[in-house]
Amino acid sequence: MMRKLLQTVFAGTAAVGLTGAASATVSVLSGFDPLAADKVLRAWGRSSLAAAGVQHEAYGLEHIPEDGNVVFVCNHQSHFDAMVNFAHIRKHTRYVAKAELFKIPVFGRAMRRAGNIPVQRTGGADDKARLSEAVMAVRERVSVLFFAEGTRSPDGELKPFKKGAATLAIQAQVPVVPMALSGTRLILPKGGRAVRWGQRVALVVGRPVPTQGLTLEDRDTLTRRLEEAVAGLYAEARERSGDTP
Repeated sequence: MMRKLLQTVFAGTAAVGLTGAASATVSVLSGFDPLAADKVLRAWGRSSLAAAGVQHEAYGLEHIPEDGNVVFVCNHQSHFDAMVNFAHIRKHTRYVAKAELFKIPVFGRAMRRAGNIPVQRTGGADDKARLSEAVMAVRERVSVLFFAEGTRSPDGELKPFKKGAATLAIQAQVPVVPMALSGTRLILPKGGRAVRWGQRVALVVGRPVPTQGLTLEDRDTLTRRLEEAVAGLYAEARERSGDTP
């Protein structure tokens, strides 16, 4: 019990310290050298995972196109998901994230300056305006990652996908890269307080899904296709992480 408490305190203290330092650095770098900011985010992800004793591996990274921007679509289990993605994905990428995160002191400012996109998740006019901005961003300068379920899954089961990722990819006419994460929910379960030290985590990346020639009338079909692709990758990720039903 004492060991678990000490591990949780260490992991939590390290995460807060590393996040604060990385946020300040990313805020400064994002204005003139986004690729340098990417290196800081990669170091933040790897260091934070190491502080929690996480054993993480990625598979299928070769499927990520080297040229051009993409929309990534991934399931969502934990606050550790972003750390795993930044630790392994080398492409210049930012997130579509809930607006509440942008209100956190220092961290929220860094997210905004780095080019992450806040949404209210209501589907209202503000969200539509943000997605319109994201279309231009994906066409011109950055890949974007969606947690397509819209929120963290508390039980490890995939939830129905939102249509935002398909809409953005079709409007920008860029490929969608499906991915799946497993094991992160067990590090610190939603609502939990104790870190599970030494948890295995797997990130599995699938082949890009083209959107060339698709229109918004195809977004429901594309959303279903992405959901099926992520479900298949998730089954593999669960086997690799040991988080099997």
